[in-house]
Amino acid sequence: MRRCQPALFAAALALLPALSWAQSTISGVVRDASGAVVADASVEAASDVLIERARTVTTNSEGRYAIVDLRPGTYVVTVTKSGFVTVKQTIVVPANVTVPVDADLKVGAVGETVTVEARVATVDVENAAHPETLTREEMDLLPTGRYMQSIASYVPGAHLNLPDIGGSQQIEQNYVSLHGNGSVHDVYMLDGLLVNTTYADGQIQQYIDNAAIQETTYQTSNVTADSSGGGMFTNLVPKDGGNQFHLNFFAGGSGGNSIWQSNNLDKTLSARGLSAQDKTVKIEDFDGSFGGPIKTDKLWFMLTGRKQVTYTQAGASTYPDGKPGIQDGAIYAGTMRLTYQANAKNKLSAFWLRNWKFKAHEIIDGGQEGYIPADPSTAATQRNKWPMYYILQTKWTSTLSPKLITDVGMSISHLDYNDLYQQGIEQTPLTQAWYALTTARDQGTLRRYFAGRYQQYFQTSRSFFTGSATYVTGSHQIRVGVQDSFGPAHASYAANGDGYMVFTSGVPTNFTAYNTPVYAWPRLDADLGLYAMDTWHFKRLAITAGIRFEYMAAEIEAENAPGGRFVGARSVPKTTCETAPGMGCWKNWTPRLGVVYDVFGNHKTAIKAGFAKFNSQYSTGFTNNLNPMSLVTQSVAWNFVDPKAAGSPCAPTTFAGVIAPNPNCFPTGSFSGAGALPGVGGGTLGPSTNPAFGSVSAGTGVHLDPNWHRDYNFQYNVSLQQQLANGVTLNASWYRRSQYQQTLVVNYAVPFSAWTPVSIVNPLDGSPITVYNLTKAAPSPNLWQTNAPQSLVKNVYTGFEASVVARLPHGMFGIFGWTIDRNLDRSCAQSAGSFTTITGNKLNDPNTLRYCDMFGELYQDLGSVASPPWQNEFKAQGSIPIHWGIVGSASFYSNRYQGGFAPIGGTSGVVNDGYLARTWTITSATRYPTNCVGCTPGALVDPGLLQGAETINLVAPGKVLTPRLNQLDISFKKTFRFRERFVLEPEAQIFNILNSNAAVTESTALGGDTSPFLPKSACNGSSAANCGLGGAVTMITNPRLLRLAVLFRF
Repeated sequence: MRRCQPALFAAALALLPALSWAQSTISGVVRDASGAVVADASVEAASDVLIERARTVTTNSEGRYAIVDLRPGTYVVTVTKSGFVTVKQTIVVPANVTVPVDADLKVGAVGETVTVEARVATVDVENAAHPETLTREEMDLLPTGRYMQSIASYVPGAHLNLPDIGGSQQIEQNYVSLHGNGSVHDVYMLDGLLVNTTYADGQIQQYIDNAAIQETTYQTSNVTADSSGGGMFTNLVPKDGGNQFHLNFFAGGSGGNSIWQSNNLDKTLSARGLSAQDKTVKIEDFDGSFGGPIKTDKLWFMLTGRKQVTYTQAGASTYPDGKPGIQDGAIYAGTMRLTYQANAKNKLSAFWLRNWKFKAHEIIDGGQEGYIPADPSTAATQRNKWPMYYILQTKWTSTLSPKLITDVGMSISHLDYNDLYQQGIEQTPLTQAWYALTTARDQGTLRRYFAGRYQQYFQTSRSFFTGSATYVTGSHQIRVGVQDSFGPAHASYAANGDGYMVFTSGVPTNFTAYNTPVYAWPRLDADLGLYAMDTWHFKRLAITAGIRFEYMAAEIEAENAPGGRFVGARSVPKTTCETAPGMGCWKNWTPRLGVVYDVFGNHKTAIKAGFAKFNSQYSTGFTNNLNPMSLVTQSVAWNFVDPKAAGSPCAPTTFAGVIAPNPNCFPTGSFSGAGALPGVGGGTLGPSTNPAFGSVSAGTGVHLDPNWHRDYNFQYNVSLQQQLANGVTLNASWYRRSQYQQTLVVNYAVPFSAWTPVSIVNPLDGSPITVYNLTKAAPSPNLWQTNAPQSLVKNVYTGFEASVVARLPHGMFGIFGWTIDRNLDRSCAQSAGSFTTITGNKLNDPNTLRYCDMFGELYQDLGSVASPPWQNEFKAQGSIPIHWGIVGSASFYSNRYQGGFAPIGGTSGVVNDGYLARTWTITSATRYPTNCVGCTPGALVDPGLLQGAETINLVAPGKVLTPRLNQLDISFKKTFRFRERFVLEPEAQIFNILNSNAAVTESTALGGDTSPFLPKSACNGSSAANCGLGGAVTMITNPRLLRLAVLFRF
């Protein structure tokens, strides 16, 4: 497949050059004084943002016109017709919208001109979507982290996985989810060209320099046929140089002492195990751009550079000398853009971006999976210095005629990086030190010990090519195009101990084995899209209909890896859809439809509706289950030494005042104790529940249904858009998203009859819980991967949203949003995996049926689910001139933190539900905890449990909610002007002015004492200090922060 792509694209791009998503449209109807339409009138749009200065079209027989492919900016629209007075209107055109500009011509003398008052686009009567657009000025005014995900978090309906307080997350990516779509469905465009990488199925992007961006558009619904994903659609419009030299320089920062930062650690958090303050130690952001003409009206340039530094203190992380753990990192970025107007009809542009990133200690993010390194000198990972991050783009736009515009473009997004152990932690395999420095996770305190997660190495690159042609007739805007992307997504993993130890409040629980070392070489061969769409106008009705054909293929390249603790040496042959029928090579059609009705014909009231089908976004993740070299895990029983025995190496200890695993407590050897080191460590491992674990000859154990289909979702929305006043628009919307054809993995070797129900006691309320045990050790798996029936697996999002966008005179603007939504999940198929992963024990486990149906219909006898609550989200952003050149701005965000409650073993999961789980991991050696309800503390829970370990949900979804973050940020900026052209703007910004201390990460796992998870009514004076408060907290919202900044420009 790869060998033929260059030839295919040379032909395709020559024939079908792509209308950039960065551009907008001015359209309207020209009439005379009697109301009759005027045909053949000349309409010109002129602006300094166009290197060619102006675009001209003529009206059709219906008096309609459309000028497409316009960059955002201020335009003068001039309408002329012989025998009529010329009409001029000055308008502001945001990105990714259609601005309605009608004209009424009066009979007049030749050369007579009338100028109409400037207009601002409010109601878009052509596009069913109503995207949120922020100009360069607005992005500079608003108090945010100054990067695209932080800015996106204030879009109504959008959720950020981690909070950003004044740039606290600027050097580690956030993930945006929207209207039931996880971040894997998001699409990021730079100048209309895709910049998603192949890493994590495209969820990871580059760090795009904020100074390089002129305008940003966030679209939350009705993504048309020229894009594949159905999540947040973000388009960044880059700056062009212009015919004058321009310089912008931003410098901002904050410190860590009491002058810069408050304290929000209270007694409740201390009682929940957080003994030190989470805060920002240092933030630096230096960002500048310089651009202008190399040759006026011919060749423009733009250069930018940025330095970002963030040091964050993690209160749950402490060095042995008592100093707090500091996550320290920096990003340096540089970009260059050239714009060349070859002639009146042809324009070319080129863009280059390079990132240099380094993190000496990854503590809070970077793949910690919710476990904070207790001692960062050993348990933190480090990001290798100066990994290879870059974007390279080029695009050619040709205006063949006023009606026909073509574009071709390409973009390469390359991302290589490594996460490594701290110096001295990596050990020689199978030695005592290697076993001893196996990473340990304490699910009771959410801390990590002894070593980082593992060492991982990524080499990813995505090459994207696109071409399209747009034909405009006035009543129709027809667009056809082709897109394709491909590239490697290589990943390697190595770990001390080839796994991780699981503890609960210092007591060993079980062990999770890896099949490391792993060298996985999947490659995206084709993510091809062919589309055609048309926007058709009929009186007050505008219909945008499109169809998209998608072809997706990936392969597993030949792979080789040496043996490890649990696996032998492996050699994997190349695998494609030809050798593994059903593994991709999918061919799918995805229709899109948007309808807009201009109710009164005055562009002030529009009813909109949309429907679309979106295939789930992948690069190579769907090959994982067929790749014996994919990283897989297996939970194994650990026959550890009794922690209560005299001199036991597994007796819990303390670190920094917190109960912790004993460093002498670690298992050696392989499954069933094979090869264990005599007299070393704290016990051996039990048998494998998967005899074929890591075997290449057995593959992954998965037999693939040759008719396995790509999963997809349907999205529907209905909205009302109403202009309330000049520049003020109300949007009221309803959203629905439903997922289909999710993956089901069936293990025919272990039928339901192989399980025996056992009743245990819920230690939180004394109610009975049915647990299923295997009657005998599981045989080698016989897995069949197919699509799950909708009756057993489905996911439905419903949301109601209201927003107001106001852009008023004198630079005032405001954006307000209120969203009420809920995401319901049914995962009752007992699947042994998802589309990208196989469960560690490869079992169709009936224990996953507890609370498996949030719709309250299936398996309610195993766990009844009442109607889960709806969530409320409030957002506001705005800016207002005060006096004396001072401008005040504010951003407000109120929403619950992500909970991610999903049925154990769920295949689809739940996005941003705000629900917290209460889980209990049990093995055959687990005993009832202290202060349990309706049980005998210390008694064995389920001694007959043979399948390693089980994680049981103890509460129904929605019964426990995540804390609400109420974040208010404000800023004040003063403008000084010198010699007209030079501007200096000092600024003071205060983030989290309410000093919220909402918990970001907290333990939901039951340990040796039920007290934290009991209701407060069950606590009394003799109860533990943390009784009824919830699990251990390891990270909270950073406290109130002052950031000072200055912006200089000319």
